[in-house]
Amino acid sequence: MPVLGSLVIGSYQARLPKTGWNLEHPFDRLHGVDTSGTVPDYMLIAGATAYGAAQPSIVCRALAAIPEPRSCHFVDLGCGKGRPLLVASGIFPTLTGVEISRALAQVARANAAAFGKAHPQHGRIDIIAGDALAYALPDQPLVIFLYNPFRFPLMARLVETVEASLRRRPRDLYIVYYNPVCAELFDASRLLERRYAAQLPYDAGEIGYGPEESDAVVIWQNRGNTHPLPVGSPNTPITIVSPDARAVVEAVA
Repeated sequence: MPVLGSLVIGSYQARLPKTGWNLEHPFDRLHGVDTSGTVPDYMLIAGATAYGAAQPSIVCRALAAIPEPRSCHFVDLGCGKGRPLLVASGIFPTLTGVEISRALAQVARANAAAFGKAHPQHGRIDIIAGDALAYALPDQPLVIFLYNPFRFPLMARLVETVEASLRRRPRDLYIVYYNPVCAELFDASRLLERRYAAQLPYDAGEIGYGPEESDAVVIWQNRGNTHPLPVGSPNTPITIVSPDARAVVEAVA
């Protein structure tokens, strides 16, 4: 039940030490939303990773590498409480978050409503409580955002889903993978190529509100995409510092 789930997760988060992800992020205080806190993987589905929210500054910098965002639909698979959706709503006209935890989806829906009321000029956010791997990818130009939501087996299934979607409907499609611990799966796809790779630092005001001070982001696009690549080296090597938990790229942008 969603209400029971919310109570269980809220009780768990209330007992955590107020450090890192579990501090109330400045983004939440500024916008009157609740995207902070963590949820361990055992409270989610098998094959998922723990919940913790992405840094807004890193999401913004990464999404700047997407050409013509107003023509794209933005999808966050494993969206948690929805922080990247709120950030991206200032860039994309329509957005969808998919989250298996009904409790987290309930919070994300409340956040989207509050944020949309305060920012009526931003894109419309829809939240779906369900299995991200069962979600039918829209046939329009698409940006898929992933903040390390799945371990290798589930991520392999997602790559197959993306490839099937591209075969059915060739179009501009981008994968924005924040903390890309399963990057090799996307690198191995014959239908995708790298567009961007960087190790991005937190903004100064975000330091202490996450476990690190910088995070890796890699973006793939459909092969045959005609938009020029952004400045930088998209093929920068990725190092897996901790399996399932942390990836870094060579140089800090």
